[in-house]
Parts: sequence; structure tokens; C-alpha cells
Amino acid sequence: MTRMGMAVAGIGIAAVLTACGGDDFTDQSGEQIADASKKAMGDLGAVKVSGTVTTGGKDVTVDVQTNDQGDCTGSIGTGDGVAELLGVDGDLWFKPDEAFWRASAGDSADQILAAVGDKWVVAPSSGEGFDQFCDIDDLLGELIKSEDDGATYTKLDTQDVEGDEAVPVEQEDDDGKSVGYVLVDEPHYLVKVEKTEGEDTGKVTFSAFDEDFDVEAPATDDIADLGNLQ
Repeated sequence: MTRMGMAVAGIGIAAVLTACGGDDFTDQSGEQIADASKKAMGDLGAVKVSGTVTTGGKDVTVDVQTNDQGDCTGSIGTGDGVAELLGVDGDLWFKPDEAFWRASAGDSADQILAAVGDKWVVAPSSGEGFDQFCDIDDLLGELIKSEDDGATYTKLDTQDVEGDEAVPVEQEDDDGKSVGYVLVDEPHYLVKVEKTEGEDTGKVTFSAFDEDFDVEAPATDDIADLGNLQ
């Protein structure tokens, strides 16, 4: 997994598989609320993820809308650089600015910039790069841990999050503390996660649940393939 992927994964909130009893959602335990959120997020066909995490003293920004059809649009930023993302039916391209190339390509930056310019670049299908952000299952798998038997949960007082009532659930485990904000109304989506303690910290929000969005592949003349560079 890339360092960027690890950083984003580090702000996830785990959910254990427990029954969700009771008539009032806010009366349920932290474990039950987390599980309800995990199920709702698992049923999603599309979502937008935005936020910033800090890893190794550097900020990484994420602003990506993705679905279960292999489509995505948005950007990933690190330092002063930003890379646009575009995915259509599982094919993925990215377009970094000069600052992004210089921060990530090292001594090869000048060669790449000369060859690529401002064109889109074909992203490799490695499963460990940008393509993690353009598959909803992979993306949510990074952000929401599937299991963590050592975690403890504390339900906090209900709060307003962007006009919606949400229940914060604090998780504490060996990786530190994080708080997930779960919608009181069904579906019980996770709308925000804050990692407050641990190696990597930050905040990510979820929105545009199951909303359609338009994407179109770049023109052939506007695409460069780094695989052709020596």
C-alpha cells in the first residue's frame, strides 16, 4: 500500500458485527451505532470523500467522487501540488501539476514534465496507487476498518453536522483515537471521521451518497503514457 493510502486508512473507524436493537437509534450502544453505519456505507453505490490527513509532517488532501462502476472524478493533493483524477468504466487517468511532479518524481521530474506537459497520464492498475481512490469498495475499505477486536467505543452527545443530526462514536485502539459521526436518520451513513490521536491524524467527510455524476474520458490526443518513457 502506498504511504498516501496508509495515511488515509489510518483515520478509519472500525465497526464490530453486533445486533442493532432498540427503537431509538441514539439509545443504542457505540458498537451498535458503528455497525449500523458500516452496513449503510457498505450498501452505497456512490459517494464523495473530502478531507485532509497529516502524515510524516505533510498534509495530504482528498476530494474524490466515486462509484461502483469504475467512475471517479476529483483530486489528490500533497504539499503545494495537486493531481486531478478521472476514471471511466475502470480506466483511470491523472493530471498532476508541476509542483506535484516535483514532489513525487524526484530527479525524473524534469524529464516527465518535458514529455507530459499538461496532458492526462494513464494510471497503472497496480491496486496500490491512484486506483484505490476510484473504486468505492477499495476506498471505503481503506477508510472504514472491517474489524478490530481490541477497540473500545464511547458514544458521545448528538451533534449537528452540516445541518444533519449525527451521533459521534469515539473509537480507541492501539492506533490511537478517532471519532465517527453517524447520521441519526436512516440510512445511518458515516458523514465525518476525525482522527485525533495516533501516527496519522486528520479529518474526512462523506457526502453525495448514491448521487450520480458525469464523467467523460479525455481525448486521445490529451493523454500521455509514462510507460513509453525510458
